[in-house]
Amino acid sequence: MTYAANLSTMYGYLPLTGRAAAASADGYMRVESWWDFDSATPPQQELDGFAESLEWAGVELIALNSHGGDRAAGERGLASLPDREEEFAASIAAIAAMAQRVGVKKFNVAAGNLDQRFSREEQLSVAGRRYRYAADLVAGFGGTILIEPLSVAGNPDYPFRNGYDIAEFIDREAEGRTNIGLLFDTFHLTNNGVDLNATWQTLLPYTKHLQLADAPGRGAPGTGSIDFPGFLAAVESSDYQGEISLEYLPATD
Repeated sequence: MTYAANLSTMYGYLPLTGRAAAASADGYMRVESWWDFDSATPPQQELDGFAESLEWAGVELIALNSHGGDRAAGERGLASLPDREEEFAASIAAIAAMAQRVGVKKFNVAAGNLDQRFSREEQLSVAGRRYRYAADLVAGFGGTILIEPLSVAGNPDYPFRNGYDIAEFIDREAEGRTNIGLLFDTFHLTNNGVDLNATWQTLLPYTKHLQLADAPGRGAPGTGSIDFPGFLAAVESSDYQGEISLEYLPATD
């Protein structure tokens, strides 16, 4: 197995434009990144700087988050928020533009927290419509939209927890689109009490991307409670064809 490095977690202590070179120096030729800009429409100079840093380092960007709102204030995406239509559309346009520049084809689009002003059903219906819109927009260049479960701890209002809820959502809302899939994250799922091995086998038909970090502390594999040798053996023996990324927080810089 070969692994991609998440620039935002593993190299988050560096300026955005210095992370790809650091990953390359450590031997990673494939990387992924959060949307580490302040808005869905940052200045073009910032976008160019990030793209140029990838090109200069000679690494391939395999996955990119869309703008998730004000993360520092606890926001976790825009897809289900009825009153953020224009901002969501701008966020998808931005990742599509980045795809045209650097070739990235997988996009982690967070659902957004449940808002007491709206019913859960209303928000999930909005999310379904927006995920279909995003999937159609990126389909032309072979893009895939990813939906990720998040830990209850730290994300109490997020609607997706165990992967099965995302599978049910995809079955109900994707309307036959095959480029909407599950992002299987070992840290978030384990924190929510999910049996990784059993869940992996059941949810494999939905899984388009895999991220590794230990739990409960989101450290490197081997620093927490997850049996990574056993889990990775299950992954290797399965029919999984997607990429595997390391999205852990290093103990030191």
